[in-house]
Formats: sequence, structure tokens, C-alpha cells
Amino acid sequence: MSTRRIWIAFLVFLLGMGVTQCRSANLPTTPTPVQTPLSLLLPTSTLTPTPTDQPIPGATPLPTQPSPQTMAPATYPPEPAADTPAPPAQLPPTEETPPTEAPPTEAPPAEAPQPTARPPLAAQQGGEWDMEAGFAPGFSPLGETCPGWAVANGWQAFVAPGDPASSCLNENKNPDNVRSGQRSQELTYDFIHAEAGIYRQAQTIPGHRYRIEAWGKHIRSASPVELFLGVDLGGGQDWRAASVTWHPWAETQEDAWVHTQVVVRAQAEALTLFLKGYHPLAVQGGATLFDDVRVIDLGP
Repeated sequence: MSTRRIWIAFLVFLLGMGVTQCRSANLPTTPTPVQTPLSLLLPTSTLTPTPTDQPIPGATPLPTQPSPQTMAPATYPPEPAADTPAPPAQLPPTEETPPTEAPPTEAPPAEAPQPTARPPLAAQQGGEWDMEAGFAPGFSPLGETCPGWAVANGWQAFVAPGDPASSCLNENKNPDNVRSGQRSQELTYDFIHAEAGIYRQAQTIPGHRYRIEAWGKHIRSASPVELFLGVDLGGGQDWRAASVTWHPWAETQEDAWVHTQVVVRAQAEALTLFLKGYHPLAVQGGATLFDDVRVIDLGP
């Protein structure tokens, strides 16, 4: 065989091998084993075969696959270490708002303590209240001459300047001028325009009601004597004080024992009661007597 024929046969063999490899690349299921071409010793005078990486005319070009060494690796943000806390987020500075103070809450008003219930006091009557504890001699507080001046024990006298003189006080034992017992307190008004009386304190329980009773008698006069019962709930002893409430006598008959009473509610541990006579004109008569005073506790 000539050299030309051998060369042509070799080229046909190589061409067949190339076509077979191209078809094998397009078949996904059955891989074709790679065959290692046999090396043939050819005379040095023969032509050098065409390298296999050159394109063969009429052959379908193989797709170019990028080299794995040239692909840039994907980059991801590094994950923070598990034991390293993330730094706190930085917020834009804001103006500091002063804390809002809650409005003060008012405590509920405390309830007023309820007074402890106390039983009513025993009736204050008889003895000194009935002018039966004797009389104490003395002198007129105005310095005037008053023969026989005397005030029932447990009582005090008050006298206002009169015209042309003031009243005098004394003990009366005339049975016709005694309401009960053997004595009564007398005040003189004969031919004088005057005002005078007696007073004393009574024990009380705040909040309790009290009925105050008294009896009086004034002798007939052209200017009848006016009788009054005064009460100072605070226990004051000034008969001219504004704290004294004056109550006209309930009955007004002359030459007879007349009765009066008032009911008040105590505000303190004691109240003061006043018995007063007022003679409007300086005419004959008018002598006045007080007797049988009582203070009755009616309870709350």
C-alpha cells in the first residue's frame, strides 16, 4: 500500500472518531467510553496531522463550559459569631421628655369619729336647784347698800345699774312666795327701773338634748316685770355675751307661780342657764322670785 493511501485511511479513521465523540456527547443516557487513539509511527517525511482542538469543517461545535477554576465564588456577608452579641442599634438623638408626674391623689376624707354612746344623766333638780341648800350672805357687786343681801348656794348673781337704784337679792321664806320646799330666791324692783338675775352651770353630754324648766313669780306692778330664761351652750358665764340665747317666759300671769321650759342640744360638757327679771319702769311693786329649777337629760 502506498503512503498516500495509508494517510487517507488515517484521516478517515480520525474523522470517524471525531463524529462518534460528537454524537456521544449529545446522548445523555449512554456514555461512550473514551478510546485512546493508537500512536502510529509514521515516517518523518509525512505531513503532521491536524491537531484535534481545531474545528473540523461540517462538525457541530461543542458548547464551551466555563472552567471551574475561573468561576468567581459566591460572596455572602459573614455571619456573626454565636457568642458575640450584636451591637445595639443606634437611634437618632431625641429631645429628652420630662417624665409626666401623676396628679396627686387625694385621700378619701376620714370619717368623723362616732361619739361613744353614753347613758342619760340623772335629773338635776332639788337641793341647790330648788334653793334648798341654804344662802350665802354678801354684798351688791355694784357697791350699793343692800341689807340682807344673800344668794342661794350653787348660784351666782348678776346686776345691771338701775334707776334710781339697782336690784338687791335676798332669801325669801314666806310660804306664799315658795314654790316647793321652804326657800326661794328673791330680787327687789320696788320703785326702780332695773335688771338682774342669777345663773349656774349644768352638767351635760355633747349631743344629748336637755329640757330646762323653771318657775317664777312677780308681784303685781303698774309696769309688770318681764321674765327670761337664758342658755349659753358653751358654758360661758357672762350674761351679756352674744353666746347667750334668751327665751321669754312661757307664762306671764302676775301674783302667781308661772312655768317655762326650753329644750336644747348640748354642745359641750356643761351649759349655763340664766334666770333674769326686767322691770321697765320705776313704779311700785314688781318684787320677783325664782324656785324649783330642773334640768332633764332626754338622751341623743
